[in-house]
Amino acid sequence: MQQHPVPQAITTYKFRLVGDMTLKQFLELAFGVVIAWMIFASKINFFFKWTLGPLFGFLGFALAFVPVEDRPLDQWILNFFKAVYLPTQFIFKSQVKAIDIFSPTPPLPPETNKISADPAQLEEYLNTLPATPATAFDQAEHKYLDHIFNLFGALGIKQPALAVQADHPQPTNPYKSNLRGVRVRKLFSPQVCLLPHATLFQSPPEPKQAVMPASPKPSEGGPAVKPKPTLIVKIVKPKPPKKTPPLPAKPKAQTVAPTFASGVVMPHSPEKPNLIAGITLDKAGKILPGVILEIRDKQGLPVRALRSNKLGQFFIATPLSDGIYQIQAEQADQKFAIIKLEAKSEIIPPLKIQAL
Repeated sequence: MQQHPVPQAITTYKFRLVGDMTLKQFLELAFGVVIAWMIFASKINFFFKWTLGPLFGFLGFALAFVPVEDRPLDQWILNFFKAVYLPTQFIFKSQVKAIDIFSPTPPLPPETNKISADPAQLEEYLNTLPATPATAFDQAEHKYLDHIFNLFGALGIKQPALAVQADHPQPTNPYKSNLRGVRVRKLFSPQVCLLPHATLFQSPPEPKQAVMPASPKPSEGGPAVKPKPTLIVKIVKPKPPKKTPPLPAKPKAQTVAPTFASGVVMPHSPEKPNLIAGITLDKAGKILPGVILEIRDKQGLPVRALRSNKLGQFFIATPLSDGIYQIQAEQADQKFAIIKLEAKSEIIPPLKIQAL
């Protein structure tokens, strides 16, 4: 199996000196040539001179121009030394990590209530805020609240005083403010509450129905009996619904006996019993491709569906079971008769289905 080449670096730019030679290749080639020239110029033994000189020269050429599996030779040499000197055995030490639900959680520090319930401090803070002019909406709201308070005062309902209980203990040396006392004005005064009276709405009288009194027969010698009014109800019979005309029934397709194409050579002629094949033609007897054929059984359930090819030929690959079948053909702008066929474990010749 051929290995996939390593993708090349196409995003980084490499400076090229001559043709396709990069600066790195030039330095590697120059390194090998210089080392080989120094060995030949030295006064060492003849055997070492002619062994090491060509070796270093070829090494420089290989580093520059001889890649192995699309990788340069210097990368192979570097990976070789890394594989030799890097450790290849590692020791795994499992560390048991404590589950959070079993570790004790430190208690949360108690929250200190920094809210002071001293009204003097609140009043002092409110006095430091800049005064804002009252708007028309504020005046209307204040007037509406005064009206509600007056209604409660007229009914004799007193608002209970809300006692604010501080969570923290009272200090021994209470805070003393330099503010003077505030004069309290009495808001609730006993007044007469005038509640609105409910007005009764009298509906208009319903029109009386016309009653025709019955004329009783006067009794002989007896007092005249006052006739009782009788109510005459007229029963209106509902109009019978209009009969909708029935929808026109679709014309049923004509059912004909199968016609066999004796002179047509089929590429897949039936060789087994109960196999159906044939050809589709138009009115003029020309080949008609793309005709959709549907084979239904005696109960009208589809058992096969196929389509004629470009040569107008069709065939099924699996034989049918014995019984009576109907073959229906459909195509745009073409009408076909329904072919009634009976399979009796015999070889069926190719059929000819022609448009009407």
